[in-house]
Amino acid sequence: MRVALVGARGHGARHVENLVRLGHDGLATFVGVVDVADVDVPVPSYSDLGTLAAELHPEVVVISSPPATHHDLVLAAFEQGCDVLVEKPAVLSVADFDEISDEAAKRGRVCQVGFQTQGTGSYRRLCSLIGSGALGDISGIGAAGRWVRTDSYYDRAEWAGKQGEDGTLVNPFAHALQNALLLADVEERADIAVELELYRCRDAISADDTACVRVTAEGAPPVVVATTLCATTSLPPVVLVHGSLGQAVWWYDDDRLTVNDHRMSVPPSVDLLENLLRHRQNGEPLVAPLAAARAFTTVAEQCGKADVPLLPARRVGDRVVLDGIDEVVVRAAEKIATFDELGCGFGR
Repeated sequence: MRVALVGARGHGARHVENLVRLGHDGLATFVGVVDVADVDVPVPSYSDLGTLAAELHPEVVVISSPPATHHDLVLAAFEQGCDVLVEKPAVLSVADFDEISDEAAKRGRVCQVGFQTQGTGSYRRLCSLIGSGALGDISGIGAAGRWVRTDSYYDRAEWAGKQGEDGTLVNPFAHALQNALLLADVEERADIAVELELYRCRDAISADDTACVRVTAEGAPPVVVATTLCATTSLPPVVLVHGSLGQAVWWYDDDRLTVNDHRMSVPPSVDLLENLLRHRQNGEPLVAPLAAARAFTTVAEQCGKADVPLLPARRVGDRVVLDGIDEVVVRAAEKIATFDELGCGFGR
């Protein structure tokens, strides 16, 4: 199938590598790129999707451009008769989510969202364990993200650090949030309640760099996701599933899963673009369909509107450190508790 890419820089460079690989494997034909800058790619480059589509006739479009551009680009791809793989966050409001969902149904198109950890074998194994009752009754899903990010992290793009497009739950730890929502089985629900605590430790940004969210829904285990980019040390993000018969610990970036401290074997991972191509060919179910990002989009929209007070933090060279936050985010995931409930002293 003929595949085009919108956005070849940053994370888009990974899509370039993947499309070249798929071409070598005979699974796809990488036809072209859309980017507003000059990019070094092995295919023709265009400044807009309409011109590329008119000349190269892609069947699938991968969108890896800034988040605020996703809505219009997905609709434009649908109008050209293409299916879409769009990076997360797919859109930034529930209204945009509903519009894209309606348009996809109207035109018979599909949209996959770039939550690649949904394609890991560890995710599928964990879902199987929960579904079979091997962990017992699930009392809560927690997730913790602790990374160090320097000043250059916020210089990489115009939208970096901008509330409404960026923030720890919306971008760097989006997988932690999405995975927790999936495991709680609330990913498609519109009736979720969202409690947010967002903070920033830098004057120059408007989005949060430290956050905690609790998501609840009737009949579902509560979800708490705690994150920071102001940690003392970066560690792999982790999802905790608290069950009456045991605890599962999932390091999704490492595709690693333990249950009651025992390492679990996991099946091979599934590439999201390959999955989308097979869906077109033989109806294979999508791994990360847009419908499964409704609850995530609800949280993302609220993150774009919430207060983000400034916290005092220590500057260490070209980064800032929020003392004690490393332990706090882990305790939140372990206790299914918010920062305020843990008595962090941040204040509201």
